[in-house]
Amino acid sequence: MKTRRLGPFLARAIRKRSRRVLEDGPPAIGRGRDADLHALRIAVKRLRYAVELTKTFAPEAAETLKQLARLQEALGSLADADAFARTYAALGAELSPGDPRRPGIDALREATRAERGHALAAVRALWAGDETGSYPERLAASISATLGSLSEKGES
Repeated sequence: MKTRRLGPFLARAIRKRSRRVLEDGPPAIGRGRDADLHALRIAVKRLRYAVELTKTFAPEAAETLKQLARLQEALGSLADADAFARTYAALGAELSPGDPRRPGIDALREATRAERGHALAAVRALWAGDETGSYPERLAASISATLGSLSEKGES
């Protein structure tokens, strides 16, 4: 019976999950819809978990983990803003027009809209990158280095 090695299994998982992040990222970030961004955040989290398992025998994984943490954090800020927006909208819907709490809820809704705008701009800026390259290029390079480290261990 042939035994499966952890390295090749993780390499397949990382390739599959990284394709999802790199393919789903542009449309999700471009549309900016809550559901799409949430799905991207979950995909990033799954990729990060797979890469996390390699860090003891693939030192190059540290850079990939750093890249994924940055995107996951930015998407998390956006998810928080979306959750607060839903909460404040629900609270506002329960109040009558003359309720003395309405101005406070409306102010929170407006602040949350502004925060969401800032968070989405931050995600888009991170994805677009800087003079060193776009986020997808840097992530793909770090994943490639991690995968190279996994394949160098040799299979028997």
